[in-house]
Amino acid sequence: MKTVHPTWMLGLLLMMSCTAQAARVYSWTDANGVTHYTDAPPPGKNAKEIDLRVSPLIGTTPHSVQVDNFNSLTGVDARKAQEATQVTIELLSPEPGSTLRDNTGNIVFQGQIHPQAPVQFDVRLILDGKAAPLVHNSLAIRVENLDRGAHEAQLELLAKDGTILAKSKLATFYLHRTTVDQAPKATPKAN
Repeated sequence: MKTVHPTWMLGLLLMMSCTAQAARVYSWTDANGVTHYTDAPPPGKNAKEIDLRVSPLIGTTPHSVQVDNFNSLTGVDARKAQEATQVTIELLSPEPGSTLRDNTGNIVFQGQIHPQAPVQFDVRLILDGKAAPLVHNSLAIRVENLDRGAHEAQLELLAKDGTILAKSKLATFYLHRTTVDQAPKATPKAN
């Protein structure tokens, strides 16, 4: 018969829980009040079989403490509030309905994220229905040699896995630029 000292009980219980379910553990208390744990009930002692599926109560401390604000203590409330707060993206420039004058056709699109930008994100510009290359962790996108005329722009905020988190409103703006060929066109004369 093996007798195990109480300080080794935790290790014994962990090892026993990993072994086959057929293993049994018994506890008994001697005349001095010391609790012993064995793998077989000792003869002449009042030994109780321990259920290894349930953690035993050691000492006088309770198994668990119930608190009213468990979710706030563990951060669950903060995560839920963050998920509930919808992230939005806004196209700041060019402003909707604005007219830009640039003979090179170079335009910088500027965005803003509310309430706060994610740590890692991508921004995609949709210009006249076509997607421009992604920009990583930046809210400024430069487009060069854009043709004159009316254009529609929209920004998309994407997570690193490609999920679209938010889209800006569609904005229409106008670009004026001079043409290279300034020669007057021939017009037919009236008869």
